[in-house]
Amino acid sequence: MPEIRPFKGVRYAGEETLKPIVCPPYDVISPEQQRQLHELHPHNAVRIELPFSDAGDKVDRYRNAGEQFRTWLAEGVLASDDTPSLYVYRQDYQLPGGKRGRVAGVMGALVLEEFGAGVLPHERTMPGPIEDRLALISACPVNISPIYAIYRGGGGLAPFLDSLENRPPEARFADDAGTLHRLWKISAPAEAEMLAEALAPGPLVIADGHHRYETALAYHRERGTEPGGHDAVMCFCVDADVEGLVVAAFHRAIQTDEEPAVLKTRLLEAFGGKELTRDESAGAQTASGADHPLVVRFPDGDVLVELSDEQVTAATGNRAAAWRSLDVVALHEVVLPRLFPDGPPQMVFTRETQEIDRLMNQEGWPMAILLRAPNATDVIDVASAGERMPQKASYFWPKALTGLVFRSLND
Repeated sequence: MPEIRPFKGVRYAGEETLKPIVCPPYDVISPEQQRQLHELHPHNAVRIELPFSDAGDKVDRYRNAGEQFRTWLAEGVLASDDTPSLYVYRQDYQLPGGKRGRVAGVMGALVLEEFGAGVLPHERTMPGPIEDRLALISACPVNISPIYAIYRGGGGLAPFLDSLENRPPEARFADDAGTLHRLWKISAPAEAEMLAEALAPGPLVIADGHHRYETALAYHRERGTEPGGHDAVMCFCVDADVEGLVVAAFHRAIQTDEEPAVLKTRLLEAFGGKELTRDESAGAQTASGADHPLVVRFPDGDVLVELSDEQVTAATGNRAAAWRSLDVVALHEVVLPRLFPDGPPQMVFTRETQEIDRLMNQEGWPMAILLRAPNATDVIDVASAGERMPQKASYFWPKALTGLVFRSLND
């Protein structure tokens, strides 16, 4: 069972608005956005989440982050809350088409445990980001950004979360996309206990932050029985049954020395497919009745490949049905092994088809695959079945921002 504890949050003190001070989580910040955020405000959270270095090396970068955090505390830019608290974070957003929604959940200190019972992963990780974040947390023993977990709560906390509209929040601002961000501090012991008990049945499935969770586990192992808060990690917990979670797909751009014409011929020979113009492919996956419609993009046009569940089962065996139902599994287990029998190619993961087209048109990448997005309950079902999706299989939005509250591991 997952255990969520209150903690003494460290928050910006005396700032009129957090809008120019918060930043996205590190793994969605581009180099250009990193520079812009760094210049936006001298206290922007990017200076500890993804700092620059005069010397250009990681050791110097992370030393700078730790010194920056301690300086902000000493100067009163940051201040620790007096009492251990849980925090309710709510985002009210509007999608480009006009649809409105909200994501509200509870932020607390999630006691660390090995994956498998109370806390579950849903996708695979890579060693590089874990090494990077471990270097940061060692130099700056702080949970800078929360991991993001989802669960099936049946809306049990919705009445309490709705009632907070009648209380003044600790923070309130709208970002450039029009999303309204609000944060409430829940310090009353009875309320904090009620929130923790509602989350206790679990499981909590990590939506964002696999690398940060595994980093926290590694750091906890290093520290052993030393005092401090390294036995937990800051976590934002959201009920997928009632909150308006938006899940986007990560498309794949593929780099290889093989010519696009060769790859297209190999694809058509292996799986068949219908060649489409760019305009035709826009709605092809929605219109298809196939179990797994994939749009494979080449410089001279697209190909709609329609795979069946039987083809996936033939390639993977009788693994969990929730996992086999995913288009990204059909791609990685059926299509890519046939196209690249010597091993997986170099890939770039992006949500934006414009970036796919830029890589193909300007940098000469020969092919890409456009995928449909899973939904939040798919993610929970796959994790609960003991499976993991391929890396970068889902993109949860809106992101939980960095800078609303930090959690020091020295307390």
